[in-house]
Amino acid sequence: MRYKIRKQWFFMLVMIITSFDGHAHQPDLSTAVLSKTDTGKYILQITTSLSAFEGEIDYLYSKEGYKTPEDFKKLVVDHFHKNVFFIVNEKDTLKFGKPLIILGHESKLIVEILNIPKKIFAFYFKNTMFKDMPHNQMAMIMLVDGFPKAQYVLENTNEQTVQLELKKGTWIAVEKTELIIKKYSLILFFLLLLTMPWLYVRFIDKKHLKTQ
Repeated sequence: MRYKIRKQWFFMLVMIITSFDGHAHQPDLSTAVLSKTDTGKYILQITTSLSAFEGEIDYLYSKEGYKTPEDFKKLVVDHFHKNVFFIVNEKDTLKFGKPLIILGHESKLIVEILNIPKKIFAFYFKNTMFKDMPHNQMAMIMLVDGFPKAQYVLENTNEQTVQLELKKGTWIAVEKTELIIKKYSLILFFLLLLTMPWLYVRFIDKKHLKTQ
């Protein structure tokens, strides 16, 4: 099964992939490419080494969890649906078609993305398929008109997430809500720690006054 990528993006795709740290087959490196076919279908292709898929599946399901390549592919598809999320315009959660799994030294998951709106002004993409692998990195590349053309790297430091908004014709990174919540939760925790000595002193003072 083959999907045609527009010629104007072909050389860009080659240059980006070959330049991504120069390590095409390391298990901790992968790519996610969003493209559009000549027939108007949006395709997401995730490419990584076979050992990366095996590492995650064996870790989550154990080697006894599958007996045939088809069993293994089903587990990969299940893992994909649990870990890949694509939201555009802050409210439209995109759906996926039936994934195609191609196993080999360089393995691929190819899936059609459904119900993409014509105008995109914000998007959120998260892929935690390889989050259990130390130093994991995924290059996110979008070869579709209307989407940002820069390369984005998903890794542990950004929780395998890219979130952007289109402002005045420029795509700008947005701080994730979950990180904001964590940040303010941490601030609140330290404020409580700072007030504990004061509360303790107040408690001692009141107890001392009652004993007088």
